Parts: sequence; C-alpha cells; structure tokens
Amino acid sequence: MADEILSVKLRELDDKITTLHRNIQLGESGIPRHVKAGLAPLRAEITETELLLQKKLECSKSSAVVPLSAAYREIEAVIQRTRAKQALSFSAEEKILVAEYALDFALQAADRALLSALEAISAETVQRETEV
Repeated sequence: MADEILSVKLRELDDKITTLHRNIQLGESGIPRHVKAGLAPLRAEITETELLLQKKLECSKSSAVVPLSAAYREIEAVIQRTRAKQALSFSAEEKILVAEYALDFALQAADRALLSALEAISAETVQRETEV
C-alpha cells in the first residue's frame, strides 16, 4: 500500500519539478513578461496548497502528524518573516543567492522525503513478513 501512495506523491513531485525547471528556464531567457505573468498565479497556488496542507494536517487523527503540524506552522512563520525582509532590502543578486539556497533546501527536503519513504516501505515489508 505504501508503494502506491508514495508513487502517486512521486508523480506529483515530478510534475512540480518539471514546472519548476520550465519556469526557471523561461525566467533566465530574459523575457520579463513571462516572469511577471507567472508570479501572481504561482503565489495563488502556493497560498492554496499551504491552506490545503494545513487543513489536512489539522484534520489528521494520527498522533504521528501532530509534531509535523507544529513544525509546519513554525517553518511557515519563519518563511513569512524571511520573505518580508527580502522584499524590503535585498538586491537582485542577493535574491538570486537566496533562490539558489532555496533550491538547495528543496534538494535536501527531497533527500529527506526519500529517506522517509524508504523507511516506511522497509517497515511495511518487515510488518508483512512478521504477519506471515
């Protein structure tokens, strides 16, 4: 079962990475209208997915999700404070550096997600073997 759920999530991640790659390439092509046109819809999508994830976390009955929910709220607060500071005083070069680190953080998050997925699959495999 974990395999199927994780495969669906992996496809979602693939889609997001494909979109990320395409949009960064468009932005780097130097066509300002493409960049500006993509900002508002992306901001709206981020807001919507944040709210959906918050609701899913809050509605979960699993005790495993409680610490995740608290951590998610803390991380979101830090992100909001950091973004507010960036908007006020960062130069274009500094914003590029921040974007580079944001992508590094995303890579680290992907590695941690992989570790979690493999641990879950391993635990499920062990559980099935002990049931037999």
